[in-house]
Amino acid sequence: LASQPLTASLTNSSQRKFSKQESEFVDDSKYMPGFHLVFKHRYVMLILGVSCLYEIGLTCLDYEMKLIGLDRFAPSSDMMEISSSSASSRTRPFNSFSQFMAGYGQLTNVLSLLLSFFAFPYLMQRHGLKWTVRLFPTLLLLVTIMVYGIAPRNLYVLFWGMSLLKAMTYSINDPAKEILYLPTSNAIKFRAKFWIDVVGARVAKAIGSSINTYAGSIDRIVKYGLVPSILTACALWAVCYYVGIEFEHLLDSGKIVGRTLDDDDENIPTDHISPSDDDDGSNDEFLDIDSDEDSDWKSNASIELIRVSEK
Repeated sequence: LASQPLTASLTNSSQRKFSKQESEFVDDSKYMPGFHLVFKHRYVMLILGVSCLYEIGLTCLDYEMKLIGLDRFAPSSDMMEISSSSASSRTRPFNSFSQFMAGYGQLTNVLSLLLSFFAFPYLMQRHGLKWTVRLFPTLLLLVTIMVYGIAPRNLYVLFWGMSLLKAMTYSINDPAKEILYLPTSNAIKFRAKFWIDVVGARVAKAIGSSINTYAGSIDRIVKYGLVPSILTACALWAVCYYVGIEFEHLLDSGKIVGRTLDDDDENIPTDHISPSDDDDGSNDEFLDIDSDEDSDWKSNASIELIRVSEK
């Protein structure tokens, strides 16, 4: 909730000059080329990794936590949850699997709310997107190593680790991922983003679910979920490291990923394209924006980011 005004203000600042073309741009017949745009530009492929890689490891961790929880809170133990005189009911924080999952959901939402209001604006204002986008994969890698290596089959390590990871997904990783689309063209924002958010994320979850289905038990998920979870966590950290550097480079240079004369000639006004690129008809991956009028979008985006973060 708290991060929505921040991302909305930044997006509106960068897209203001293209508002007249958006109604013409959203066309059902043009969504298929979005799949091609994802793999055409290296920066968009990095965004694809940021958006999808964590789903594999997170799906395996979530499945392991629920299997261990079901095993720990067996149906026979639910029959004794009302007995207040029982010593176990006084020492255990949860007496049934339903209570365990309710506590998990409550903790996740409370942490997500607090991180959205306080952590994300602070991180963006003090450290910028380059460091903010690396925070979630670092925690994911640490939790994965702890769950599979240091404290395997520990229910409460999984409980706190998954709660924090889920909360950071909603409050830090998702808003940071949306800001990564600022230095991209309308074609990528509308066409490629659809494939990344809908198709790519679902495919990553399906891969994680396939690993869980193949495992099927606690011992097997610890065994077969280790390598995919570690590999995807390491790959996510590397992708977030490079996408942060690439994002700052694009901000400094004022370039737009995917803005080419061949791709967007019908939808982008030519008065915003630099004369040097217009004359030679180049078809580079990046195209500079004209330095006149409101073309210095990167400065406006940075000012808007600081202003909203201070509020």
